[in-house]
Amino acid sequence: MGANVDNRGRQTPMRTTGAEVAPYSDSQMPAMEMRRSARLTRSQVVIVVVSMLVVAAIAGVAAAVNPPVYNTTRSVLVLSGANPNDNEVLTRALESLVNSDGLAAEIQRRGELPQSIDQIGAIVSTSRSPESAYMDIIATHPDREVSEAVSAQVIPALSSVFESAQRDLPVEQRLTGPVFQEVFQRPLQSTSTFPIWFAVLFGALLGGLVPFLIFVVRNLRRPVVESVEDVTDALDLPILAKVPAIGARNSSPQDAVAGVVTAVERLAPNEPIHRLVLVGAGDGTDRANLTLALACTVARSFGQPVAVVDADLEEATLSHIAQAGDVAGLAECLAGQLDPETAMMPLGADRLPGSLRGIEAPEGMVRLLPAGVDTSRNILRMRTNFHRVLDALAGRYVVVVNGPRLPGPVPASQLLSLADATLMVVAEGATSLDDARSAGDTLRSFGGGSAGVIVLRR
Repeated sequence: MGANVDNRGRQTPMRTTGAEVAPYSDSQMPAMEMRRSARLTRSQVVIVVVSMLVVAAIAGVAAAVNPPVYNTTRSVLVLSGANPNDNEVLTRALESLVNSDGLAAEIQRRGELPQSIDQIGAIVSTSRSPESAYMDIIATHPDREVSEAVSAQVIPALSSVFESAQRDLPVEQRLTGPVFQEVFQRPLQSTSTFPIWFAVLFGALLGGLVPFLIFVVRNLRRPVVESVEDVTDALDLPILAKVPAIGARNSSPQDAVAGVVTAVERLAPNEPIHRLVLVGAGDGTDRANLTLALACTVARSFGQPVAVVDADLEEATLSHIAQAGDVAGLAECLAGQLDPETAMMPLGADRLPGSLRGIEAPEGMVRLLPAGVDTSRNILRMRTNFHRVLDALAGRYVVVVNGPRLPGPVPASQLLSLADATLMVVAEGATSLDDARSAGDTLRSFGGGSAGVIVLRR
């Protein structure tokens, strides 16, 4: 990278003073206490809000289309004499009897109803004020005819139960007169629907509470990077820039890449960078998109041919994004089966994702060396043979390498030791603090050139 483009469109040398960037330290980071936080990140808050709205809308629609429920109500009054205690005892007994399976069986028998005893028991309910001899017996069902049929058998069934219970008692022990009497000649008919406002409110609370609790537990058990301060606590590396992730809402890839290019200039002010390596601690999608954007920007702004190498043999995310997941590449070069120059392919605009629209490089200026096909068998060859690939590309290209996850199954010692500059890519709200600390330890152990951190905000 020999020059950069400033805000006025002029090309300026890629040189800055050493005081503008914190010096790289090879010393080990002292042990620090893990700071856990239940605070939700911006993306998690968005997910909670969206879940609230979606569940509330579903609950509201379900309540709106839910058919009404028909209630047939019969009111009875307990008549047991002038003793209030007797009235209360009989009323409670009557209430228990109405809600019993025995009365449901009697209702089914008398009315020859097709419903089961349990179903009839669920249809019949009571409503009574405390210490009141007045009680409502309600038959509730979505089908009006069923509600009326069950309600029509309640009073006869109750009368039959009381008569059969006193039939074998001596006359002096029987209750005189009618035990209860129906107040109104006709039952009261009403319909009820589930309140839409309550459904919406309950849906919003449920839809927001579930993901909120999940995120809180997740953040407490596995803290993630939430701010630049978290990165500073976890990594003993200078933070070069905080830029929006490629494809993030309300952001352009040009702005993100411009910040990273400026950061790279500050990272190595006195030496040109021919081999730039990007590594990370988590998902490789953001890192792969940033690698492609950097390669296109270098080719467009500096007029230098760029070789993009997908060294993430574990996931090969960049190769899949560039529609080259099934093409022979780095793995075969490491095995000595292919020459790197032969294995490279043009990276035209048709192979770039839509998020990189507007920063495509001129035709033929960017070439891609995909991860390859036989990665599982050749993954360990990264430890010893990667320098051959870089030597084959030296002098002709600016090499931008999409590195693997650190630490991970892909050996990265030789890759890091050969880099002129290494960028650790960390995503807010996604990268675990534990993973970031482990990646920083690995980078400090094997890194040979300047290193810094790029923080992506979503």
